[in-house]
Amino acid sequence: MDKKLPYSDMPPLTTWQFFHAAKKILGDSFLQKVYKKSLRQIYRWSANPDFCEDTEKNPLDRIKIILGRLVEIGREDVAYSAVQMLAEVLDCELVSKNHPTPDKSTIEDECLDDYPTITAFHNAIREGKDKLVVQELLRRAKGELEETYEKFLEDT
Repeated sequence: MDKKLPYSDMPPLTTWQFFHAAKKILGDSFLQKVYKKSLRQIYRWSANPDFCEDTEKNPLDRIKIILGRLVEIGREDVAYSAVQMLAEVLDCELVSKNHPTPDKSTIEDECLDDYPTITAFHNAIREGKDKLVVQELLRRAKGELEETYEKFLEDT
């Protein structure tokens, strides 16, 4: 069962709303220490652009630009890695909204396609690989198993 996150019924925040909330919750001096920016700059990042002309793209806006560009040039892997790092702060993992698409024509071939990724995952564990490496191999193995399950659903 999925863990219910605190405030999960809260609507998503815009980037400026996030900075406004962080400023109120954590305080101006904390954000100044983290970003090494003036209080005026912190206020620009957390200002509602509909009512304030003195706004500027905040760090979240800039990260979205970078991630979007990485996706445009086909480097979803790097973008995924960055977002996964952020998700881990909340003890979460990323799951694609897209349904897996089987890449084999038969259920038998899909089943056989699972083994290399599962074996790589198991080998990484046995070899004591870094947690992030094992986590990525687990994600890939789950993806292959999900493709097999989708093929099963197609065939039944």
